[in-house]
Formats: sequence, structure tokens, C-alpha cells
Amino acid sequence: MKMKVGLETVVKEMPETVKRGSDYSYLESFIPKDIQGRFRFPDEIRRLRHDDAAEILAERVAKKALDRAGLKTSDIDYIIANNCGGKYTVPMVGTYIHHKLGCSKETPVLNISNACASFVDGCQVAWNIILGGRYKRILVVTVSAWETTGGQMRADLTDFLSVLMGDGAGAGIVSSQNLKCEFLSHYNWTSSEVYDWCGATPSKCVHPELKQANDQPTISNYLFGTPELFGWWKNNGERYGIECINKALEMANLSLSQLDMVVFHQPSDLMYDFWIDGAEKAGLSRAKWKHTWNKYGNLSNSVIPVNLAEFWENGELKKDSIIALLSVGAGGHGPTIIIKWLV
Repeated sequence: MKMKVGLETVVKEMPETVKRGSDYSYLESFIPKDIQGRFRFPDEIRRLRHDDAAEILAERVAKKALDRAGLKTSDIDYIIANNCGGKYTVPMVGTYIHHKLGCSKETPVLNISNACASFVDGCQVAWNIILGGRYKRILVVTVSAWETTGGQMRADLTDFLSVLMGDGAGAGIVSSQNLKCEFLSHYNWTSSEVYDWCGATPSKCVHPELKQANDQPTISNYLFGTPELFGWWKNNGERYGIECINKALEMANLSLSQLDMVVFHQPSDLMYDFWIDGAEKAGLSRAKWKHTWNKYGNLSNSVIPVNLAEFWENGELKKDSIIALLSVGAGGHGPTIIIKWLV
């Protein structure tokens, strides 16, 4: 009998500070004319403004995952982690989590760098490692922290895109025991042609004339997104989401009519609306797409676990429901996992 693998728990950790979209009204005039009136700031985002924000959130969410599952550090025998934002370019936060949990030296750490796709890809990697038989429980942690010194990357407070980016962290424990959900299938779509169009690179802030430029590093690994990316999204967005979902469902021997919910990456409403529009044309109701855009904004790598944890806490995940976890990350990473909620 094939081993069932999935999430033993999934948790979120959100900063207390709330920033409202209206706090960034000084950036509205910099929105490109061709998307003005359609591009909106989220109603609010969360922010932890601290050089150690990535480490702080990573430690909190990792310990919360163990507590929620009723596990000890010794029960974790592998860690997979990613942070978007943070004070260091290298290393990422995996070994920091290892140290703060007090893991043994034999516990491996794998830091992956698939940007916003990192949690879903991390779960897929963990799934296959567990099927290999050597490791039993793998902690997958993703952290988003956008106002650190920016060694890894940071948001530029003089760029209108910075308003989209929220702070937060999510974690899941992948195992074959005490499962809350089971992984049914994984499908991947790599769009490598977008490689140069989105990411982070050493640069100066976009608008040094703004007073906000004085409140951040002169040069940092600032986020960027090019017009070519938005053009690609406009041309491909409608088919991307529904094709990934349909392919993943097919691999799980399921049909679109059996899908109950889509938990998805939320880069901006202007961008994810293409996915929803395309899916609706294919027969998937808009009501099945669940997000927290106006509450958390773009949590990059942490959107999927944060939203999954939130919907679980709110009672929105029903026993035996079929859910698609749909993500996309800078560089063209595009994983989808189909899960069955078990509790």
C-alpha cells in the first residue's frame, strides 16, 4: 500500500504592526499610466521593521509548528527553509532555525531559493524525501520580511511595488503521521523565459527625491518587476492557472468539478485576476478562489501556508475537501499541489 504523505500541521506567524494602503498614497502618482485605475494597493499589510525580522519570524513560526503538532525538536529530522527578505544574502534562515530549535548535528538543512513558489516546492521535495524512507518528519518554513538591511532582498519604499509586499511567516510539518491533509499530486510549469523580468538586484532606490529614501539603505538588493513581466502575464495569465490546476487534478485522477477550493499565490489583484478569469471560463467558479489580499497583501513565499492556516482556523477547510495549492515564483517557478483535507 502506498504511503500517505501530507501536512501534520500548518501554522502562521504575523507581525502585529499593520500598515494601511493609504499610508503609501505618496506613491500613487508613480503607478504607470497603462495600469492606473486597475492597479490597487491592498487595504493593509503587516510589517516587522527590524534587521533581524526574518530570523525572529522564522524562530516563532517554527516553534509554533512544533507546539501545534505536540512534537519535540527530536521529532524533526530534516528542515527545508526559504526567506524572501533578510539581512544576509547568504546564508538563508534554515540553519538559524536549526540552531534555535536545538536540532542535532545529524539533522540536515536545505535552504531553497524559489522565491514565492518556495513553500509548495519545499513540500514537494519533502514529500519525495519522506517516500525515500530515511526521514520521517520534515519542517518546511518560509518567511517574508521586507524592511531589513536588505542583504537577501528588500522592498524599496520609493517604488509603488513595495506597497504590495507584506511580512509574515508560515510553516508546515510534512510527514506520514497524524495528517491534517494528504498530498495527492504535484504538477510543475516552469516559465524560464521570464528569468530577467522579476527579482532583486543591487541598485539605488527608484525615487531618491522622496523623503522615504532617507529611511532605507542607499544601495540594496531592491525588488524589481519589468513591463515585460506584466505583458507576459497579460498574455499567459488566463491559461496558466487553469492549466496547472487541470494537469495536477488529472495526475490525481480527479476532475475540475471535484475541486472545492484554490489557495493561491496573491502577487496583486491585477495579476491573479487573470488566473480567476481564465478558470471561470473553463467552468471553475470564482467563489472557489480564496485569498487574503486585502488583509496581508503579497506575502511572497509565505502566502500558501499563511492562508491555509488561516482558513483552517476559521473553519473554512471542510473534511474531505479537495484543494489546489497554486503558486508562482520569480524566475518562472510554477508548482501546483493537490491536497485532500482530512479533518
